[in-house]
Amino acid sequence: MNKIIYILLMLIGIKNYAQTKAQEILTYQEFIFNVISEHPLAKSAELKEKVAKAKLLAAKGGLDPYLTSSINQKNFENKEYYNIFENKITIPTSLGIAITGSFNNNSGEYLNPEAYTNNNGIWSAGIELDLLQGLITNTRKIALDQAKVYQRIAKNKQLQLVNKLVYDASKAYAEWQQFNSICNILQSNVELSERYLTNIKNALTNGEKTAIDTLEANVYLQNNRINLLKYEQKLVEKRLKVDNYLWYENIPVAMQSHVQPETNINYYKFEEITVDENLDDIPMIAEKRAKMESLRLKQKLNREKLKPKLKLKYNPIIKTTDNTFGLSNYLSENQVWGAKLTFPIFFRSERGKYRESKYAVEEINYDIAVKKKEIENKMIANEQNQEALTQQIKLLQMNIDGYEKLLVAETKKFEYGESSLFLINKRQENLIASELKLLSSQNMLIINYLNYLLMTNTIVPTE
Repeated sequence: MNKIIYILLMLIGIKNYAQTKAQEILTYQEFIFNVISEHPLAKSAELKEKVAKAKLLAAKGGLDPYLTSSINQKNFENKEYYNIFENKITIPTSLGIAITGSFNNNSGEYLNPEAYTNNNGIWSAGIELDLLQGLITNTRKIALDQAKVYQRIAKNKQLQLVNKLVYDASKAYAEWQQFNSICNILQSNVELSERYLTNIKNALTNGEKTAIDTLEANVYLQNNRINLLKYEQKLVEKRLKVDNYLWYENIPVAMQSHVQPETNINYYKFEEITVDENLDDIPMIAEKRAKMESLRLKQKLNREKLKPKLKLKYNPIIKTTDNTFGLSNYLSENQVWGAKLTFPIFFRSERGKYRESKYAVEEINYDIAVKKKEIENKMIANEQNQEALTQQIKLLQMNIDGYEKLLVAETKKFEYGESSLFLINKRQENLIASELKLLSSQNMLIINYLNYLLMTNTIVPTE
């Protein structure tokens, strides 16, 4: 919590809050910490896991015992036609078996004889059994299994949302850092141009330079200022993109103008990119595999429905008197039992649903194979891009070292009157162009590695 308060103070600013130079830097880790803990999308992603737990709870409800109770009376012209009081409890199980118990107490002059009970009522207990369809595989069991699978689906959806959020936020931070460095380089270039102009003006006073030299230095300075203004505007845009990811207690916050990104993002450790043949743990693939398992459960249920329905009921009746339950008659001649067979002649509806679920499994299996191949190729491309960009960065760094030496040499020649401001400007332009290319290549390397971390589910920092 203290870390969140510290970041908040740095972002929105508090009066009389003493800030040091270190506190003016919003590091990458602090930024990502705020994104993961405070951004609404990160909090929204957590809800998916809660929804999955709610679905599991609802599926478990299919095994909850339930009680039904009813009373029906008819009185007409001072006669009690009938008074029917029925109660039943049903206890489902994960198999096609339900344990039942009931109590009935019925009376009346015109009561249907089969509903007759004595004054104390009758009790019964027994089972309801699905012998063919639904004995092992049934709706209750499949719903429970699918709810467990949905937890894995929700978890991988949550990972994908958080990973994408961290990826977008990291990319925004990297671009902010890139353009902040560009503006620092261009600002140094403007300061250098100002010194050149001052020196040339002094030389003009001493008669060592001409007015045209002063004009040339002034034009070059103005061009550099215009270029700086252009990139400063772009830097503002990049800062605003970073602001999009800064929140505190569901309220967006904005950085103060003095807050800067870290110069070197030490968090990015550009390890060697390797292609792992086992891609099943990648959230996108893991989600699809869980969906396929859910579809297979649906297919299993549809296959079960190709069987006829045979439902058996057996309920021994416990005869009651004023003094006893009549247990001696339990499991003897007092009983209610029945059987019901349902057999569709053509099974066209059931066969159609089974085929539909079968094809859905095949379709998602093909989709998984395609996604795996796409990810594998992207990882290979990332590996090749990293090698090319790393080599390019080394060459650009060598070019910068060379241009710096040429600029120093050209400046000395200019001081001795053996060169011109035009040549110095050209040397400086080449140096700046190389430095900007270096920053661009470094940013491309960061984005390339972020893509790799996103695909491999390692973009969210563990510390």
